[in-house]
Amino acid sequence: MTDTESKMNTYRRRPGSEAALLACAAFAILASGCASTGGQQSAAPPGVLESTLPPIPPVTGPLDLYVEYPDSLQRIAVSDTNFIHGTVRTGDATLIIDGAFVEVQPNGAFIGWLPVPRATAGDTAYYQLIARRGDDVDTLSHPILLPSVPFEGEPGTPWIDSASVNVPAERWALPDEELTVSFRGAPGMQAWLQARSGRMPVVESPVAGRYVARIQAAEFHGAACTADACDWLGETVVLSAAFVLSDGTDETRREFEYPLRLLDPKRLPVVELVELPDSISGTNGIVVGRPLPFGPFRWRFPVGTRAEVDGKDGERVRLRLAPDLNAWVGVDDTQPAAPNAVPPRSLVGDLRFSVRADRIELRIPLSAALPLQVDEPDGRTVELTLFGAIGHTDRVALGSGSRAVEDVRWVQLPGNRYKLTVTLAEPVWGFRTAYRPLDGDRAELVFEIRRMPPIDPLNPLAGRRIVIDPGHPGAGATGPTGYYEGHANLGIGFALERMLADAGADPILIRRDTLPMGLYERTTAAIEAGGELYISIHNNALPDGVRPFGQEGTSTYYYHPHSRHLATTVQEGMLDTMRLRDLGVYWGNLAVCRMAWMPSILTEGAFMMMPDHEAALKDPEFQARYARGVMEGIRDFLAAALHTSGEMSVAGAAR
Repeated sequence: MTDTESKMNTYRRRPGSEAALLACAAFAILASGCASTGGQQSAAPPGVLESTLPPIPPVTGPLDLYVEYPDSLQRIAVSDTNFIHGTVRTGDATLIIDGAFVEVQPNGAFIGWLPVPRATAGDTAYYQLIARRGDDVDTLSHPILLPSVPFEGEPGTPWIDSASVNVPAERWALPDEELTVSFRGAPGMQAWLQARSGRMPVVESPVAGRYVARIQAAEFHGAACTADACDWLGETVVLSAAFVLSDGTDETRREFEYPLRLLDPKRLPVVELVELPDSISGTNGIVVGRPLPFGPFRWRFPVGTRAEVDGKDGERVRLRLAPDLNAWVGVDDTQPAAPNAVPPRSLVGDLRFSVRADRIELRIPLSAALPLQVDEPDGRTVELTLFGAIGHTDRVALGSGSRAVEDVRWVQLPGNRYKLTVTLAEPVWGFRTAYRPLDGDRAELVFEIRRMPPIDPLNPLAGRRIVIDPGHPGAGATGPTGYYEGHANLGIGFALERMLADAGADPILIRRDTLPMGLYERTTAAIEAGGELYISIHNNALPDGVRPFGQEGTSTYYYHPHSRHLATTVQEGMLDTMRLRDLGVYWGNLAVCRMAWMPSILTEGAFMMMPDHEAALKDPEFQARYARGVMEGIRDFLAAALHTSGEMSVAGAAR
């Protein structure tokens, strides 16, 4: 968004017109004794010199107030205290925001941590900014939208917040499953659920004014169905009910409809997992599953997987993996199997591994494409769990002409779970799974384990295909002066590409322009290019309500265990070259890190939102320091992987 577009709803007074207003604001501060500052320079970590960041280049020009964040009429997420950043476009100005002095950096950038202004009309509030240089003054009245305020009725009277009545678009449930319906209303009242067959109890939760009813699905179906639809087992029936709230004299009610399908536990629907084309993210052949409808991702199911469905909540479908285990996927990720489809079950027979130079492959014929799960309990072991499988495995061929596969064990677990444990004589470099259709409902599972590439002990980077992915666009953070994260990431990516090439590596730069690129487009491109390591370059920002001073620094993210050590060494490398605060290494449920075919990490080297970090990220020398830290971390990771592989070989020979 351009400066002009972002300020369409921002009211300003031009320089030189409001000297008296500035004087009044300054007098008010002194009179109240609150000469506080709403901004400060980023503090250096203990033991780190301030000069680790390059000096901010001074800028001198006309006063021109501009707020980068929050944007004009942007709805913020907090109502107490928040940050605001932007620029006055000259470094020799004084800035006051809502009566508090905010430090202006030499290039005109500022960031303040201030109370959120109060609403003046509805949910609209205004930051009042005043910038002064000598006799020149520029003022800006910058509008924002405050968080939505829940409805509140007349005190002492029964009222119900209609927007709080939580009803799914459609619910599928087992007959004995407990359903929860709730609403928010006047606290301390009597409440019940009124249905065709009478009342059902509703209790006030420990949170005042939050009323909750927990009802068995079959009971709710029988109580609230229409008379001609109460025996519709296996079909969706629209139930009619109402919440009633009473103070003993007056009452209010809110009617609602609840579409419910009671599932037959003996004949659960069967679905096949699909992946629709995604114009934003792309596709990757995987459907992710969650332990809760909107929880974190836990499973990576290959497209074509078949599973029974034992629940649905709006746009989320619940898959039954085992009697005591479920996974939730999106409705759009499923399509109904044939009406006569049987529950996906299969025997697992004898196994044969094929060992290649770059991977270890296992192909398992199955009667159906079963749900699966892959885990890495340690650096050289992979566990494959098949749900709905019975072991009939008598022999396992470990692969002729190679000792890459050290051991294979399988065990039958309760709930028709078959777990295969594969131990290698070298580090696990990655893995992937896919289903290949056979005749009828049969499918072949292709399970591949990536092997460590050959590493030169004298130059670990030599010949290694290292993928560099400058993060964004779309989305991405923007600094106080409007410098876009995607541009900074690309500059760092170019620097890293040059350094890796000079060191003998074979770098693969995913993005060379400013066009948007989907997340799965990026990981697919990395795999198709034969990448052996994947580095996603980013720079950080904070969410609303987090005080930015003292929070800025360097962090690195990974998802799969085989990527953890790469994240650690790259984090150490960046700390050595940029010398910013160590925010640590994080396990992060991030799309690019979930790519499992190679060690994959995401770096957050600096903070776009901090004026000194933003200025540094524009500096080619600082971009080179960022890139050099990443390269040194990659070098250390490869050297350590080679050393670990040698130790494993010695240990294996000793056994």
